[in-house]
Amino acid sequence: MVKTLFISLIFLFPAIFAWSQTNSDTLKAEVSSDCEMVAYNSTRLIIKYYKIQDYDSALLVLNDWQTACGISEPITRTRILLSINDHAFDENIYDSTIVDDVLNYMQRMESKTPDDLYENYKAYFGFVPIRSEYDYFTQSLADTLLSRGFDTPLELLFCQFYANLVANPVKAIQTDTLYMNTNFRSFYFRRVSNCPAPTLVNFNLFAGTWIPTGNASVLGIHPIIGMQGGVKLNKTTFNLTLAFKFINSPNDYAILKDGVTDTTNYFFGGYIGADIEREIYKGKKNEFNLLAGIGYDGFQSLKIDNTNTDPNAGHSISSLNANFGIGYRYFYKKNSYIGLQAKYNILNYNNIGGTNLIGDCFTITIAIGGLVNGKIKNCLYELRYTE
Repeated sequence: MVKTLFISLIFLFPAIFAWSQTNSDTLKAEVSSDCEMVAYNSTRLIIKYYKIQDYDSALLVLNDWQTACGISEPITRTRILLSINDHAFDENIYDSTIVDDVLNYMQRMESKTPDDLYENYKAYFGFVPIRSEYDYFTQSLADTLLSRGFDTPLELLFCQFYANLVANPVKAIQTDTLYMNTNFRSFYFRRVSNCPAPTLVNFNLFAGTWIPTGNASVLGIHPIIGMQGGVKLNKTTFNLTLAFKFINSPNDYAILKDGVTDTTNYFFGGYIGADIEREIYKGKKNEFNLLAGIGYDGFQSLKIDNTNTDPNAGHSISSLNANFGIGYRYFYKKNSYIGLQAKYNILNYNNIGGTNLIGDCFTITIAIGGLVNGKIKNCLYELRYTE
């Protein structure tokens, strides 16, 4: 009874001190100072009572600490270890905040400037200095618990984590079937699902071959280069595409300009359009897509001297381009890929008064690019999520 009264007074005194102040502008700072004092007293009492094996008193101090200042990572850590020590571990001792507490402890252990980090984020770290006597106490406690058997795999994981033998327990939670039915795993994937919707930015550079058919085959096969950019929403990617085809035609063809028929083999063309890709299969490293697009397609049939300022000096032949095909991507890194596209392009080059160039074409291109989205990447990174 005397011991219980003594412990309660330790927590009541700072609270009475805080409420006795009348300046509301300083109340927030005083509450923080109050909890820093509570944490200081609590950690020392818990260490003291554990050493003399008075586990009930240690738990009483822990409960009063939480009542005074609310839940925090050091409190959750201590409660887990004390419950395992008492053979009373149950996941009901924590809620979904266990995810934040585990990530918090990982940051605590990974910090290369612990003193500076703690000074800037005291409340975040529960007013327990990083790598202080209390951190070494819980590490020693977890290490001691490892020498005995465990009722569940999760108890073992927590002890290995707090003994600093497992640096990233959330990786095990994600991948190991031992934790399939745990609350911890459910809480973790609930957090993952709350990350922003996967809207990814797509960008690539490509090169390939333009192969005309029908009457347009007189223009010959040409290399094609270009770039593509857009966004991927779920399984559908919307892109804008810019491409150029070049090298003179292997055959002369006739054109009509200003009422005069002329022959030329000059060829420099381009395509600008909107394209859509629909994912039909995606594996860990492979992805297949159906492709479709529409745009403006054309080429210059006369070379224009750079010194020529006459706007009518050139002669272009153009057509609407409706296309479709199939695409493949190989992801050599998580979001970086090498892609291959094969498309059939429906064209109608209307070369009035000149050679009949009506015909369609095939394009085969290889691309290198990537998908990236800053927001979702940061969200999953903070959760240490691995696919």
